[in-house]
Amino acid sequence: MFIRDLKRYSKYATYSAVSELKSQVAGSYLGWMWWVLDPLLFMLVYTFVAAYIFGCEVDNFPLFVFLGLTIWNFFGSTVEGCVGIINSYSAVTKKAYIPKFILVLMKQFENLIKMLISVGISLVTIVVVQIPVTLNLLAFIPILIVYFVLAFGVGTICAYLGVFVSDLSHVISIFMRFLFYLSAVFYPLDRFGEGLLNIYNMICPTGFIIVQFRNVMMYGFGADYFRLFYWLVIGLILSVVGVSLLYRGEKDFMKVVF
Repeated sequence: MFIRDLKRYSKYATYSAVSELKSQVAGSYLGWMWWVLDPLLFMLVYTFVAAYIFGCEVDNFPLFVFLGLTIWNFFGSTVEGCVGIINSYSAVTKKAYIPKFILVLMKQFENLIKMLISVGISLVTIVVVQIPVTLNLLAFIPILIVYFVLAFGVGTICAYLGVFVSDLSHVISIFMRFLFYLSAVFYPLDRFGEGLLNIYNMICPTGFIIVQFRNVMMYGFGADYFRLFYWLVIGLILSVVGVSLLYRGEKDFMKVVF
């Protein structure tokens, strides 16, 4: 059923994501540049605080922070956006059946496009500041796939729970703020001992993924495929659970939402 619906509605998800992005910049003077300015402005704040107040010494620190924010925003915006997404699209789903996991994919595609624009700017910056680019950059693709699957799994579960738990948006907002500061967005993990770092990589998916993106893009390192596989398995499990809940909850959604 999932594969059938994915094939049938994937174009709708893509079209809806693009339409949503167009509506966000309609009437705006800067248009899509706002998607870049958001992490760019926060980069300036975190660079000032971390580098000049706390004396964090990292080469190309502004790029370090900008890339961290860019990668984080995809996950954070997707998860928080999925909490009330079924309620938000109730007017549409009331007229025509749409598998609810497609709504999650719509939100992911929307945030993925924003992220890829900022990643493209990061790559241009890497070339301009003459950071060596290696073939390890190709590991960007499997890292992105794992990240996408993880976000999809968490997003589907949040979409389901968001229908029945009215305060979930507040809980998720607080949790995501905690996870943001835990995710090494604006600080390196070089002060962690090997044992603590191993634990961190096994319990903090966003922090691990952000470090992996930086390693292949900024430092020319290879990806940690063992732990990527570990998080891929977890992402697949979460996805199976989330999609199953969304299919089983179709009748309940009709009662609660409509």
